Amino acid sequence: MAFKQSTFYVLSGTGNTFRVACWIQEMMEKTGNKADLQMSDHARPCQELVQSSDHLLGFLFPAHGFLPPWSMIKFLFGFPRSKGSSVFCAATRGSWVFGPLIIPGASGFATFLAALVLFLKGYKVKGLFSLDMPSNFINFHWGLTPKNSEKIISKAKIKLQKFINRLNTGKHIYFTRNNLWELGWTGFIFWLVPLFPIFYLIFGRLFMAKLMFSNNRCVGCGLCAKSCGNNGIKMIKIGSKRHPFWTHHCENCMRCMAFCNKKAVETGHSWAVGLFYITSIPIVFWLSVWLHEKFPVIPRISNYWLNELLTVFYFLPALIVAYRLFWWLIRIKPLNTIFTFTTLTHYFRRYREPSTKLKHLILSSKSRKTTDPS
Repeated sequence: MAFKQSTFYVLSGTGNTFRVACWIQEMMEKTGNKADLQMSDHARPCQELVQSSDHLLGFLFPAHGFLPPWSMIKFLFGFPRSKGSSVFCAATRGSWVFGPLIIPGASGFATFLAALVLFLKGYKVKGLFSLDMPSNFINFHWGLTPKNSEKIISKAKIKLQKFINRLNTGKHIYFTRNNLWELGWTGFIFWLVPLFPIFYLIFGRLFMAKLMFSNNRCVGCGLCAKSCGNNGIKMIKIGSKRHPFWTHHCENCMRCMAFCNKKAVETGHSWAVGLFYITSIPIVFWLSVWLHEKFPVIPRISNYWLNELLTVFYFLPALIVAYRLFWWLIRIKPLNTIFTFTTLTHYFRRYREPSTKLKHLILSSKSRKTTDPS
C-alpha cells in the first residue's frame, strides 16, 4: 500500500532524532508522499490530526534508559484514539566508534512500548525500528569527533533507506535483526533489574537533573530556558543577573549543554558525590535509634519495607533542599570555579548533530515548512 501523506511527531534533544525525521521526510517525498514534520512539544494532534487509510503517522524519539523519554510517553498516552490508521515507531540510540568498528547502541523496550500503546489505541502498527546515531550522553563521556560522528551518521542514513523502502512498499517491519537485537537487550535488562526502566526515569528526573549548573561563563541570556522543550529550566534573577535553575521537568536531553554558545552548562560530577552522600544518609535509622534511646517506650523501626518507605519521604525533600543550596553556592564565583574545574564536562567535547541548528528544534511546525533546509 502506498501512502499519499505522512505526519511525523518528533522529540529531539541534540538533533539526532530530528535529522532522522528529516531524512525520512525527504525519502517519503521522493515517492510522492507529502510528509509533514512536527516537534511533539509543539504538536496539537487532538485539533490537527487527520486520519485516513492513506495517511501514515510516525513517532520518532531518542531512547532514554531503554524507554522513550517521559515527555514522549505522556504524548503517546494523550494521543487521540483511532480506528485503524497506520503508524510506525522509531528510536535513535547512542552509538560509539572504537577503532574501525561502530559499536551499536540499544533502545531496548522503547519502540515496543510505543507500538504497544498505539496498538491499544486502535492504530495499525506497520513497523518499529531503532537507528544508531552518535551518542550524545555528554554529561558522562566525551562528544565524538566530527569524523567519527560522520561515520555513524552516513551508515545510519543507508540503513534507514532500507526501512523506508519496506514501509513504502507496504511491508511490515517486525521480524528483523534490528528488533531481535532490541528484544535481546530487553530480556536481559528485565531479567537483571526488572524495574530498571522505571528506576532510570525516576533517577533521570530526580537526580541527574539536579547535577546541572551554569559556570562563571554564563551571561544570563536565557537561551537554555527558552529552547528547553520540557520547560525544565527557569531563569531566576539574583541582583542584576539571571541564573538558570534546573527543575524536575528536566529530562537530561542535553540540548542546553550542546547548544550553549558560551559552553556555560555543566554537569557537576564533584557535586554528585556530595549529593549521593546527602541522599544516602540513613537518617530514618538514626532517628529511630535516637528516639528509642530517649524514649524507650517508642520501638525501633526494624521492618525493612517501612524503613525504605520512610527513607523515600526523606530522599525527596533532601534532594530539593540540597540542590537549592548548591544553586546558591555556585553564585559565589570562587566556589563556582571549584565546581567547574572538578567536573569532567568542563573538559569534554560537546556534541550536537552537525547539520542541525537550535532554531530547527524550537520552531513551530508551520514555520519549519518554509525554513528547514532539509
